[in-house]
Amino acid sequence: MDHRPELKDAINLLADLTEAFTAALFLRERGGENLRAAVWHSFAHSFRHDAAIRPSEGVVGFVAKHGVPADVDRYHQPSQVTRVYGADEGVKAFLAMPVGDFGVLFVDTKARQVFGEREKKTIRDFAAFFAHLVVQQDTCSREAMYGRILDLLYDVENATLAFGEPRQYFAEVLDAGRRYTGLSMGLLCLLHPGRKQFMVEAVEGPSLSTLRGRSFPVSLGLVGWVLREMKPLTHSRLSPLPGKSYLVSPEEPMRGYNAFVGVPLLAWRSLIGVWAFAGRTERQIDEEEERALQLAGNRLAATIEHYRLGSAKG
Repeated sequence: MDHRPELKDAINLLADLTEAFTAALFLRERGGENLRAAVWHSFAHSFRHDAAIRPSEGVVGFVAKHGVPADVDRYHQPSQVTRVYGADEGVKAFLAMPVGDFGVLFVDTKARQVFGEREKKTIRDFAAFFAHLVVQQDTCSREAMYGRILDLLYDVENATLAFGEPRQYFAEVLDAGRRYTGLSMGLLCLLHPGRKQFMVEAVEGPSLSTLRGRSFPVSLGLVGWVLREMKPLTHSRLSPLPGKSYLVSPEEPMRGYNAFVGVPLLAWRSLIGVWAFAGRTERQIDEEEERALQLAGNRLAATIEHYRLGSAKG
């Protein structure tokens, strides 16, 4: 999740003001309904900071689904019932507040059985503050995303207008895609005329050099799936499985990538290949970023088709 400094500083301040055992801000996953801890301050050994919480699951899920606070004094059940913890931590009181439509602020204590009215007002005020802060930071994030999109489109267009040698052109557009996605590996694959196999025409990044110039059936790998389905594929939290989650072949040399995005290369709606990117960093790629990659890929595909670039094009 996103550990933005402003949110982290605010949650630490709230924990100090309320003398909380745990103070945590849970936000909805981008494009989903589940919530995860975005920032937290906790003395607990079993705080579930990596767990996804479904709507209606535990205290946080209940507040997120119904949009009402959960204010509980003299709490006598095991702490894990809240679903905030994995074991009993001896929590005696807690307050969970909705944060706009996109999250929940959770604060508890094990030092006393109630929060005073002053602490409760502080928590309510912080919930409103977090709502404004998250909106402001999301706006800044979107502005930064649009800047990256413009950079990608400019870089691909500039490479297209200035290219001379195909291999250099492919290297430049793959490098532009890697900078845009923030992923370390990029590959450009072109369909053979029979459309049953594709060639890895160009690669950029570690562990991919042995794939360049090799052909594979479209029935294999994540790249093959994009070719068969003719639509984008994105995995923001990919867990490679033996024999399943590979890029182009079960025998490929690289391992351990956690994010993948691939889009079909469409020249006037005719499929000619795929460009795809993968990396070991966890990377959230939303629909707008995916569509921009598709748009840039269409420009790339039109150039390849017009100039008959690539070994697979003959």
